[in-house]
Amino acid sequence: MKKQLVSCVLAAVLTAAAITGCKQPEPAGGQTAQAQDGQTAGNESASEDKGGKAQVITMTFALAENSPHHKAGLEFARLVEEKTNGAYKVEVYPNSALASGNQLEAIQMVQNGSISCGWVSPPVQTAIEPSLNALSIPWLWKDTETIDATLQPGTDVDKELNRLMNAKGYEIIGYAENGYRELTNSVREIRTPADMKNLKFRVIGSPMLLDVFKAMGANPVDLNFGELFTALQQKTVDGQENPISTAIIPQRFYEAQKYLTVWNYSYEPHPLEFNKKLWDSFDPETQEIFRECAAAACTLQKKLAREALEADMQTLRDAGVVITELTDEEKQPFKEIAAAAAEKSIQDYDQALVEALYNANK
Repeated sequence: MKKQLVSCVLAAVLTAAAITGCKQPEPAGGQTAQAQDGQTAGNESASEDKGGKAQVITMTFALAENSPHHKAGLEFARLVEEKTNGAYKVEVYPNSALASGNQLEAIQMVQNGSISCGWVSPPVQTAIEPSLNALSIPWLWKDTETIDATLQPGTDVDKELNRLMNAKGYEIIGYAENGYRELTNSVREIRTPADMKNLKFRVIGSPMLLDVFKAMGANPVDLNFGELFTALQQKTVDGQENPISTAIIPQRFYEAQKYLTVWNYSYEPHPLEFNKKLWDSFDPETQEIFRECAAAACTLQKKLAREALEADMQTLRDAGVVITELTDEEKQPFKEIAAAAAEKSIQDYDQALVEALYNANK
């Protein structure tokens, strides 16, 4: 009788455990996550299951569901499923959801294979490869045409980037963008470096850019992107620097910021990166399909972000934001300070990458 009772209790416990198992965040776009923990979202979930179902590819990025990234991510998912005849299914996770909103952790999860791929922020990824800071050198990029011609698969810059990132466990297959990083704050209009003095800015975690803001007289701090809106609301920081259409508008930073300075000081591409081990497991035909889908998705993302800019500027004006667009002459004092502050850091970056970037922007 005791044995029967023990058996019944054990069965009940096992049943309850099965029912109450933990779930990870569900992907956006109405898809259902198949991975049940962070360690199975990438390479293992991309392994074909015994039932012959689609192989799952998980995709991460830090921006919100109303961003160009999200729309392009869903298009990437649609194209992959269509072009592979359903052999692969991409699950899209905005807001770095698989890493509880932590952008760096999500990037590391792509590196270790817990997440299959994602659009990543090079300034954040510098914690893994410091030479990626070279992409953010202040006022490096000549114009948008140069950006689009340079940040493409097969160019000299792409080859140097993949040389560096392959060694770190990534494969870059396309380039979207976060765009030019602009300056907002809740204290005063900024038109000269003197206007920056003693203001506390959240600056993306690049030692070079932190040095640049210090040289301009500001007090820069590194803060996780997911915590930034609250910090602006509570005035823990006075301001921040981020692109308009991919961050300031989707994240509604303007609700806590009164002033915007358009200075185009640093451009931020968003490479689409796969876990290298997973990428190498694909046959050449599958790799080519993923590259084609990445090219289409990245083109869409940039198109949406750039087309939205004029309307987004009006949204800011309607919200009462004071917009200051610096002339080339007004930018010059900022450029001189930035060049001097960044010089030492640039010398420490991979010089083949730096040379390729300067050559592209001649």
